[in-house]
Amino acid sequence: MNIRLILTVLLVTIIGVWLLDSPTQNTALVPQPLTPFSAELEADHGELSGLERRYIRSSRTGRIVKLQNGQNLTTLLGGQGLSQRQVALLAMSAEPIIDLGQLQTGVNIEISHPKPGQHRIRLAREYGELVQATYVEGDWHVELLHVPTEQLAEEHDLVIHNSLYQDAEHNGIPNGVINSSVMALSHFVDFQRQVQPGDLMEVRFERTEVTSFKSLFSHLQNPLLLTYLRFTNSGEDYRLVRYKGAFYFPDGRLAQSFLLKTPLNGARLSSYYGNRHHPVLGYDRMHKGIDFSAPIGTPIMAAGRGVVKRANRYGSFGNAVVIDHGDGYETLYAHLNDFADDLKPGNHVKQGDVIGYLGKTGLSAGRHLHYEVHHNGRAINPLDIKAPAQARLQGAALEGFKQQLAQLKSADSQLASLAP
Repeated sequence: MNIRLILTVLLVTIIGVWLLDSPTQNTALVPQPLTPFSAELEADHGELSGLERRYIRSSRTGRIVKLQNGQNLTTLLGGQGLSQRQVALLAMSAEPIIDLGQLQTGVNIEISHPKPGQHRIRLAREYGELVQATYVEGDWHVELLHVPTEQLAEEHDLVIHNSLYQDAEHNGIPNGVINSSVMALSHFVDFQRQVQPGDLMEVRFERTEVTSFKSLFSHLQNPLLLTYLRFTNSGEDYRLVRYKGAFYFPDGRLAQSFLLKTPLNGARLSSYYGNRHHPVLGYDRMHKGIDFSAPIGTPIMAAGRGVVKRANRYGSFGNAVVIDHGDGYETLYAHLNDFADDLKPGNHVKQGDVIGYLGKTGLSAGRHLHYEVHHNGRAINPLDIKAPAQARLQGAALEGFKQQLAQLKSADSQLASLAP
């Protein structure tokens, strides 16, 4: 064979192999970026920490993809250059942190390929928590990152014309804030029968916002915390201020019962007391408590002073705590992810002490706290417990409360009427 022909064939073969191995040519493995994540971040935030800048630099080829209805992680990531085996390994490696088989439709996932043969996946677990998985040399390295957040205060007011929830939505008040307001005021107001057109409500609340990686948290609801509310109804004018997990009147009197109706902060009331269709068992039965939806790991507080009766696995309740408050009252906190350190039967707790952390253990369709109140062995509606007339802050607690009132009044002149 002619030497020149042999050299030509050899050269063409070498060039062909080089083209096949080149990552810039293998478009099936390295998709073109649709949404450069780093560009979005740098446009929104000129000042970033060194940690955030390192993540940004590694995302130059990143793109954001959304999990669609009927789609699973394998089909989603398969279209972004990952094999079925790599996705299966990812799910197993991430299992201690997140169940990737239970992702919600609409979740945003960032995919990048920092180097040939490497992949990086980022997605939100809860608001402010970012799961990062990096594939290097055949293994996934998975970690949980906490994204910096800031607290933004908002204040709204409304006059009721149609219904509280309808008018609140029209005035831009989140549903969760109204739920918290209703629960705080239910010691004094029957919202089923007493609310009428012309009633006035004012609310002030804090909204938690991530300061970066916003695209990955856009499908999640921002945590909200009601800090002040005012409600005028039937000639009564109620002003309530949150202080250390409970609501008080401006003069320091406790504005709720000896048991907290909401033994956690920033939660959404997701299920009421009474008969309901059970989401797991599939039939109607009595729901003997109320449920609160919040991120896994949210601290759960003792609803009142008492003695821990149990803190262990409790049948369909999963991890549960029961507290004896005396005078025939007991409270139950179910489906906990974990217990507070060293919590055990016989411990004395005060109202507001952390006793555990929200989860989804036991017979639970999703993450939530199930909270029950029992009196003389009979379940009662936690929202029906009435507030005492004389309990109030004293000493150092009262001074701290007054300082908080002063901060509220200086933050917004509309709250000047908070003076006792």
